[in-house]
Amino acid sequence: MARREKKKQDVSLFPFLDILACVIGNLILIITAVVLEQVDTQPVADAAAYEAKLLIQENQLQQIEMLQQQYDSMRAQTDGRDVEIERLEQQIIEATSELQEAQSQMLTLPTVPPRIDPALVQEKKQREEQQRKIEEDITKIKADIKDRKSNPKQSIALLPGNVRGLGGDGPTRAVFVEINKNGLMIYPDQPLWKETKPRVIPSASIPNDGALKRLMDAVLGDEDAIVTFLMRSDGLNVYNAVRTRFETFQKNNQQKLIRPIDPTNPDSDLQLRKLYGVVPLPGDGVLDFSAIRGDSDATPTQ
Repeated sequence: MARREKKKQDVSLFPFLDILACVIGNLILIITAVVLEQVDTQPVADAAAYEAKLLIQENQLQQIEMLQQQYDSMRAQTDGRDVEIERLEQQIIEATSELQEAQSQMLTLPTVPPRIDPALVQEKKQREEQQRKIEEDITKIKADIKDRKSNPKQSIALLPGNVRGLGGDGPTRAVFVEINKNGLMIYPDQPLWKETKPRVIPSASIPNDGALKRLMDAVLGDEDAIVTFLMRSDGLNVYNAVRTRFETFQKNNQQKLIRPIDPTNPDSDLQLRKLYGVVPLPGDGVLDFSAIRGDSDATPTQ
């Protein structure tokens, strides 16, 4: 009985070769993208592109090595006469050529990633911080404007009988100085103080401020003058600081401040003249000086 000849089984490489061809096409597309990305010359972009291209190159080498291993394995199972194998070899050659071209272009890149100037980075951070502060200030100003429109502050009228230096038999010329939590503000265009703009004295400068010294000297030389502190509800600590300086000044000039209670009586008792007085302000409204100055103009302040 004749032995049946076994039918030789052929291995079909078409599905695998199609997938392999697609992978090689993707590699070519990636290599082309790598080449196009070389046009970015900005320092930060170069640094990022350098790292990305190194990673892409490593992936490409791994994929080509994997393809080469698969190719060698498949070629060992065939007799080398398959047309598809020859086409695959040609595609591998073309992909290798593209990779070598990309590698030669990468040689033009610096071997060390571009260094970004720390001064530029610091300047960028400072500008961002300044922009953030400006935006915060704008937000606060807008909120303050909105609050003032919806809740207008009441004015505080200063009356001669309620202000020391403008009522009774005491001094007749008062120099007004506002006290708030931030410091002092000497109002302009006043007796003994002819500056045309408000003089602001921060609380930290009160012990040694020259403008405050000039004001004390001027009031010391005029028996009819007195400094009237208009104290806001949040200005107690500042008032204590300025009072300490005035008390020290008065003590150092005590002989100049002693005077009779009744100047017309030679036997009148003596008293120590004070250079300042204080008027607590009721609320946070703007100040109205029209009753004191005898006009209809108000001098608003915060």
